[in-house]
Amino acid sequence: MNCFEARQEFPALWRKTATPERSAEVYSHLKGCAKCDHAFRVFALSAPVLHSAVEPERNAAEFRRRVAYRAQRGLSVTRPAREPRRLLAMCAGMMVLFAASTAAYLSVAAPIGSYTDEITNSDSGYEFPVDTAPTSNDFAG
Repeated sequence: MNCFEARQEFPALWRKTATPERSAEVYSHLKGCAKCDHAFRVFALSAPVLHSAVEPERNAAEFRRRVAYRAQRGLSVTRPAREPRRLLAMCAGMMVLFAASTAAYLSVAAPIGSYTDEITNSDSGYEFPVDTAPTSNDFAG
């Protein structure tokens, strides 16, 4: 049995619906594979919440009390109201990001002329060396 097959059997082991032969195969794999053993332990901790067939019971009286309290004050019953400070902080962050992006965009200077214009421009501050090419076609000297 490989790791993938063993991990597919975790829900059946937890619900005790796996056959005894299959359970023995999975348990023997867990003894020899430390990663799957760790994965099964994590699964066993989360299984009562994530893999149960029944939804957890809510305290109905407490839920009704909260709904009535919110309805009396004219607040939204379906979802909690957002905090104004959080909304203000998000707006301020977006404004700072926009200002920084605009400043970065405007600070980049685009080249005005082409490459040849910049080379031939005498105001560039760069002096080209004197042409030292040999005057004869004899490169040997």
